[in-house]
Amino acid sequence: MRDEELELAAIAPSGDLLRAIGKEETPPNPSRLIMALRQIGYSFEQAVSDLVDNSINARAATVLIRFICENERIRSVVIADDGVGMDADTLREAMRFGSEQERDPASLGKYGMGLKLASLSHARCLTVLTRQKARADGRRWTIEGIEHGWECERIDQADATLELDAPWGGLNLKHHGTLVVWDDIDKLPIGTRGLKETLRGLQKRLQLHLGLCFHRFLEDRRLRIVLDQQTAGEAEHSIKVEVAALNPFKYSRSGDASYPKVFRVELPGLGAVRAQAHIWPPNSEEPEYKLGNKAAARQGFYFYRNDRLIQAGGWNGVVQHETEPHSSLARVRVDLPIELDTKFGLNVQKSAVLVPTGFEKAVTIAEADDGETFERYRQRAQQVYRRKDIRAERDHPLVPVDGIARQLSEKAKALLAGEGSAVRPAAFEWTDFSNVDVFAIDRDARAILLNRLYRKALLGGARASRIDLPFLKLLLFFLLEEDLDTDRLSAPRKERLEHINALLVQALRHERE
Repeated sequence: MRDEELELAAIAPSGDLLRAIGKEETPPNPSRLIMALRQIGYSFEQAVSDLVDNSINARAATVLIRFICENERIRSVVIADDGVGMDADTLREAMRFGSEQERDPASLGKYGMGLKLASLSHARCLTVLTRQKARADGRRWTIEGIEHGWECERIDQADATLELDAPWGGLNLKHHGTLVVWDDIDKLPIGTRGLKETLRGLQKRLQLHLGLCFHRFLEDRRLRIVLDQQTAGEAEHSIKVEVAALNPFKYSRSGDASYPKVFRVELPGLGAVRAQAHIWPPNSEEPEYKLGNKAAARQGFYFYRNDRLIQAGGWNGVVQHETEPHSSLARVRVDLPIELDTKFGLNVQKSAVLVPTGFEKAVTIAEADDGETFERYRQRAQQVYRRKDIRAERDHPLVPVDGIARQLSEKAKALLAGEGSAVRPAAFEWTDFSNVDVFAIDRDARAILLNRLYRKALLGGARASRIDLPFLKLLLFFLLEEDLDTDRLSAPRKERLEHINALLVQALRHERE
């Protein structure tokens, strides 16, 4: 080999220059691999929603999520559905890591890993029992079986039949349906307040997450999701909770009358997506806005794939500060087109969308039909929010603070607002007037102005100070409180204040006589 070729190889080795002399299988270490896969980061509600995806794919009308408890612990979690079920071959493929059964573009599945990873992220034993055309089958993964060489257990058909025939909250599984059972659960610890409070917290998280992710299915009654708790060894009771839809765009009126608007986002070389921009009304107490009291974190894009909400909020690089409060009212709905399914990725938990290169710039320059830019949309949402801040401040009571003694202002705060409450401070200020009025109102400064012309006479020989004449100042505050707190005075009110000033001037002159 010439010197130049040696130098090239040393600097930039290439596969064309490196010859293979053979091949050997190098399978992964199953024990270490499954431990790594278990740490992939599924939350409990994300794991359950991944299994609900499978139920929807199986055309289930109802999904039951059941906690089975024993001796102050969660013994099992069962996700039962009345879908079409699986035959033996389909079940075998479904239990494979990276299964290939979901090729329908309308499927909610993506990688063929969800059933296994979602379940084993929280339990050391996953059993799937299913029935199709009245024939029952079952398979089981355990961590020990995987560690021993990916050994998946087959369940005795009679046992599978018996379990499917058990009562499952009114679901009819006699001819078709599926049970996904988690046992040996090691990732749902009981909190310090006990089993009851732990279950309450888990159900609350499920109601929020499932109600949000599947709100379209729940709203049009394609799907019911119910939750219950049962005690092992006892008869089934009928107490259950139904998951309600949480539509993040369900408001009675828009925060801005010109919205929603659709922005066409052109992705170079890929196509276009439609981004429907919404502005929520301010001060909303609706659960669809608060979404678990995390509204600020829920601003941004809402990506749907086949009607299933994947990502609930976040700006995907378009905005640097993703939880800046003033953008809390901005939510953008994007239905991902099937033809771009391979261009928009999903994380394994199906909780976030991985946008293609150039998405951020494309959004930034996108315009609505009326020419409005996306950046202008965000500004409009922030303006609506800031108006909310001004209105919210008006809810704090006015309290005289500046111009009277501290002890007196603290007493006024306690009596007029309550200990520790937020207030809007009002002030008193002596100043020179261009007329003979006794007082005037400065609404911008939230102050009652007093004419310095009368200060000496009113003090009656006492020394002037910043906190002088507290009795007079408080009387004027209660007389003028509503006038300080209005944007503009009506003509009759202006005339009334002129008459009051004139009478006070006459009274002061009368005292001098």
